[in-house]
Amino acid sequence: MFPLPEWAPNVHPLIVHFPIGILFTAAIFDLVGLVFRNQDFPRRAAMVLYVLGGIAAATAYFTGEAAADSVFLPTEANALLTEHSDLGHYVFYFFGGYAVIRAATFFAGLERTYIVRVGLALLGVAGLGLLTYTADHGAEMVFRYGVGVQAVNTKPVVPVSPSDSVVTGPRTMENGGWTWKPRRAAAWRAHMAIEGDLASSSLRDGGTQDGVPAGDVLGLTPGNGPVTIWFEHALETAQIDAALNLDDFNGSVMIVHNLVDARNYHFTVLTDEEMRQGTSSNGDFYIMDAKPVRADGWHRYRVVSDQTHFRAYMDERLVTHGHGEAPPSGHVGIRLSGSGTVLLDYIQVVPVR
Repeated sequence: MFPLPEWAPNVHPLIVHFPIGILFTAAIFDLVGLVFRNQDFPRRAAMVLYVLGGIAAATAYFTGEAAADSVFLPTEANALLTEHSDLGHYVFYFFGGYAVIRAATFFAGLERTYIVRVGLALLGVAGLGLLTYTADHGAEMVFRYGVGVQAVNTKPVVPVSPSDSVVTGPRTMENGGWTWKPRRAAAWRAHMAIEGDLASSSLRDGGTQDGVPAGDVLGLTPGNGPVTIWFEHALETAQIDAALNLDDFNGSVMIVHNLVDARNYHFTVLTDEEMRQGTSSNGDFYIMDAKPVRADGWHRYRVVSDQTHFRAYMDERLVTHGHGEAPPSGHVGIRLSGSGTVLLDYIQVVPVR
């Protein structure tokens, strides 16, 4: 791989303009060939350019998939990235197939028939509409939301309740999400749903996060068997941000979302060695993606559930990216399975759409 310029977050922005320019130029040659029917050069040029454009579109697609996994997104850009990725699939399949059709009809001599040339030209123009719509999504991510721009702040803003506040559980937000930064050891239980044995909850000194004092955080200790804690506020799509410390816990912490019941939900499992992303359907587990991690100390986790795309980050770095069926609306929470104590600083949940 050739070295990237210092300003480029990945190779995708250096590649993506080539298929746009090549494919639009191919369409122009097609139209010229329809006007000047007896000229063979425009027809040949259009075929060659559509083949090159199909190759360029494939290159843009694969570099785009890699680019999507290399950037940490502002909350508002999650849905746009999902749509841009899906549209990129369609562009790749369309122009890949169209390039094969153009080459086959050219070498078979079918393009010498004027009505065939008109039909192929119209099909190519229709594909340019799809390409334009896809490119518009990409441009909006960069110029409206600053995706890939180094100066953009993508960290969650977690409101801090005063220590004497009567609000002890999660606070709902105007955007339909909720945020929870525990300030009391046990009063929050009246505001959350709990399934299983939670042996104790206590405020503890959180030490330091990112070099600054964390202050008081909530220590959660499960009893016999797993315990699930969630806020009864259903969302269909969600971005979940949480700060957790698993140093004194031997087991797994599951960030659950689209929680319908005890047997049907999506999840991201955290251990001190691995992150797994998957779903439980009627109690049957399916793992969509898994990667090794080191979870010593405090870490910021982000899980994004957006229709058929599921992404999980650790300290602004994407770790897992799974795909599956779009889940139904459900709750968000955490599930502890093991022994010891998990430290929780905050959870913030916002809808993606």
